[in-house]
Amino acid sequence: MSKPLSNLLKCVHAVFTDQGRKHIVAQKDGILYIAGGLMLYPSPDLGYNGPNTVLRSLNVSKGFQTSLDSVNYIRTEEIPSIVPGVSDAAFFPTESGFDLTFGVWWPYNSTIYGNRDPPSEDQKWQYEIATRQWTSTEITLRNWVQTNTSTRVSSSMTVWIPSLKAGFFFGGNFVATMGSSLEVVDLEEHNGLITYNYATNTWTNETTPLGGISEGGLVHITTATDEVLIQLGGRSEWATRLACDSRKFSEINIYSVNQSKWYTQYLPPGAVAPTPRFAFCIALKSASDGSSHQIYIMGGLEASTLVDATGGLTTGTIWVLSIPSFEWAQLPYTSKTMAADPGGRISPKCQPIGEHYIFYYGGRNAPSYSSSITCDSKANAAFLFDVNTLTWTDEFTPSEGTYEIPSKVLALIGGDKTGGSPKRAPAKGWSHPDLETIMTLKDPPMPHGTNVGAIAGGTVGGVMGIALGLLSAMIVRRRHQRRISQLPPKPVELPSTCAGALEESGSPAELMENNQVDRGGVRASELPSGDVGREINSRHWN
Repeated sequence: MSKPLSNLLKCVHAVFTDQGRKHIVAQKDGILYIAGGLMLYPSPDLGYNGPNTVLRSLNVSKGFQTSLDSVNYIRTEEIPSIVPGVSDAAFFPTESGFDLTFGVWWPYNSTIYGNRDPPSEDQKWQYEIATRQWTSTEITLRNWVQTNTSTRVSSSMTVWIPSLKAGFFFGGNFVATMGSSLEVVDLEEHNGLITYNYATNTWTNETTPLGGISEGGLVHITTATDEVLIQLGGRSEWATRLACDSRKFSEINIYSVNQSKWYTQYLPPGAVAPTPRFAFCIALKSASDGSSHQIYIMGGLEASTLVDATGGLTTGTIWVLSIPSFEWAQLPYTSKTMAADPGGRISPKCQPIGEHYIFYYGGRNAPSYSSSITCDSKANAAFLFDVNTLTWTDEFTPSEGTYEIPSKVLALIGGDKTGGSPKRAPAKGWSHPDLETIMTLKDPPMPHGTNVGAIAGGTVGGVMGIALGLLSAMIVRRRHQRRISQLPPKPVELPSTCAGALEESGSPAELMENNQVDRGGVRASELPSGDVGREINSRHWN
């Protein structure tokens, strides 16, 4: 590069031009890594937007304050010139670092940016954390239609599933350079889901039935039976940025990894949902007992009309979708200081960190799509949202407390702030019968400190105690009857000469029969005390 990067860097954004590019974020071993995006390169006459060639890392196992200059808590290192400067790329963790693939690039001007090659579809760049070295490796592409052309695919909707060692790269746009100019333009949306198999180093493209979607949200949830991708929001038809028809927040797309199949869950008519928006960020938090998951959306552009969404305003509202009930709630919030609130931004990045924080980084700081931009000087573009207090704050404390479900959400799903929601499905049912199984969450664990063995032992002990009590009562009864039978017989009284007395008492024979029953004859045989006693005794010793 013609000058040291430190002299060139004036302001950094997830998005700095009207192309809507943003950085990429991944977390590994307690460290959050931030790469890509765009920044402003100043020149004697005007500033140029160009690729951000700095890799930033933040230790989220330690506390930090975003009100301080970022140099106090974020480490930076320059990415070598052999690595393309990209945005909206796949940035997946490996055993020793990260793989960087795809994405939109920004052509380099030799006098301003330096010289770099654009990314290649059939190549990935590997970053080794221990050595801080980058190397390139070829990858295998399947079902690919753009191989060895100048067109690339880029998307902000990526997910890594650790248990499968697989990455997912959804939707986005095809991009290409415009002739000999420095401009990279968006072509049509990419209607596909690209799956990365780390073991085989293979990237497989699958066409989806959803149509092209860009600048939406994508998260991963593990259910009792499946690994599931949840896609929501976004836009289609780049020429008009139409976001109102097919990308409503009342239509939630669900992908079953086990079945390699897409479904859509439709909210009932009149259900509360956010205004359609795109270029927002998304973060997932889960109840402590796993009984529900909450998907938070922040920032982005709201669609202004059905015809042209570019005139829409950026929004600072925060919404949350609870799973599996599929109910939306808008959250109120406060700010510790004015500087702690990021306001409305286009294409920021969100990452859950700690127990109850969402790390919010970058974004194009402008009131609308066409408005002028306010720079984040010296890359001070980090913000913190405390979900438990619903406050934009500047102080992060790791391992503090646990995540608490917001009260506005609890009013919909029930339970308490740690979980216990009784809702296991949408109130109006599933839009497809398969979803009942796919979206079944794992049973919540037993309450903390509960001893399953003690519960089982107590139950068995209680049953045995009752049985032994019954046995003791029968033994006492039999002894009582035996003692009565050993007493000398009472003298037989002569029947009264009073006719009325005879009718009232019965004949002498009837009296004798009643007396025999009382001494353990017939009534004792009706009560199978011996058999019951043997059964209880057998169970007790076994």
